[in-house]
Amino acid sequence: MKQSTHQPSKNTTFQRRIKATIVVLLVWSGVSLLHWLPVTQWFMLALTAILTVQTLRMLLAKPQAAVMESEIYLPPVSILVPAKNESPVLANLVYSLCQLNYPSLDIWVVDDGSTDQTPQILKELQTQFPALQVHRRESKGGKSGALNAVFPFTQGEIILVCDADAQLPANFLRQTVPLFQKQAIGAVQVRKAISNVNTNFLTRCQQMEMCCDSFLQTHRIAIGGMSELRGNGMLVRRELLEKCQGWNENTVTDDLDLCFKLYLAGTEIEFVTVPSIQEEGVTTWEKLWNQRCRWAEGGYQRYLDYFPQILTLGWAKEIDLLLFFLLQFLLPIGLIPDLLWTIFYSHHPVLFPLQTLLSIILTVAFIAGIYQFQNLRRWSLIWATIQGSLYMVHWIPVMIFITLKMCVQKERSHWIKTEHRG
Repeated sequence: MKQSTHQPSKNTTFQRRIKATIVVLLVWSGVSLLHWLPVTQWFMLALTAILTVQTLRMLLAKPQAAVMESEIYLPPVSILVPAKNESPVLANLVYSLCQLNYPSLDIWVVDDGSTDQTPQILKELQTQFPALQVHRRESKGGKSGALNAVFPFTQGEIILVCDADAQLPANFLRQTVPLFQKQAIGAVQVRKAISNVNTNFLTRCQQMEMCCDSFLQTHRIAIGGMSELRGNGMLVRRELLEKCQGWNENTVTDDLDLCFKLYLAGTEIEFVTVPSIQEEGVTTWEKLWNQRCRWAEGGYQRYLDYFPQILTLGWAKEIDLLLFFLLQFLLPIGLIPDLLWTIFYSHHPVLFPLQTLLSIILTVAFIAGIYQFQNLRRWSLIWATIQGSLYMVHWIPVMIFITLKMCVQKERSHWIKTEHRG
């Protein structure tokens, strides 16, 4: 693999700041224009109509289960695990990986400048599991760098990336790797589940959020839209990683950035609901805020970084991107001028149709996802959906904070890992 060209750059941060500022000004100007000149509200009606058709297509689609052409196709696989201060969870992960039922496998753990007991634990695990390989480096601030550092030493045709808190079933690879026999598939993401789901309200809601995400991912694929990698439990063809020059070290979400690079490289990303991979959910609001701010910033960065290239992906993926970009990033920031006009001039909120559309998508996705993956029924299903919907409101201040932060940010954000307790 060539050395990644996506190194941290002050110029990149400046470009993002300019683009982010332009986006916010355009959104605020557009919302203000809709209030100032009511005749322009036909544009909102037309946009809502287009997005409503797309929403109905997505929600009513009937996803087809991923089909393996042959379960005999079992190419070599390399598993990469970035680990920085992961002593509470590493042993469980290594036990899980060494129990995988697969013929050709190499396992790499990257000790990314750990300052806890991680190095000692890895030495002990290597005596117990000789096949375990460890790459040590001085941390340079991110998961992408850790993955790029170890990638040249791997041999697998397929690369599986796991977080240090992951737990995999023994037949995980046999249920996923054969999907790559279809040349059109360049990556596979499995459904994620929360291992500590019963800890508190937050972990229960994160489990429901994962169910909602799984429903949306499968339905987006069913209508030719885009799927997204989730970092933990993602498999990627080696040749495509080489073509993309590895992971982008100038982003805080390597997985979301890689999605766009893979689609621009002309491949497809499959999403499977079976098997699933387990990970820890965060247990406090502070940790949730930090984690979601990182996810939101990385998700927003990629739109700024890969525009206008993403307009070459074909109409099905472009309308899919438009729907989620508008509702996920632009709608929250647009609520500020919409609320001000409504309060000071007694106008009706012009973004209400988009808010309604977003509420419908989330409600249906929560109900269907929880029904399918958590097997809840009747009042238990309704109560879980109410809780999940209230929990999801936290994304609004997160998105507003991030879109404004990126307008004034002079230094790039540093990748901050989520703490795992085991």
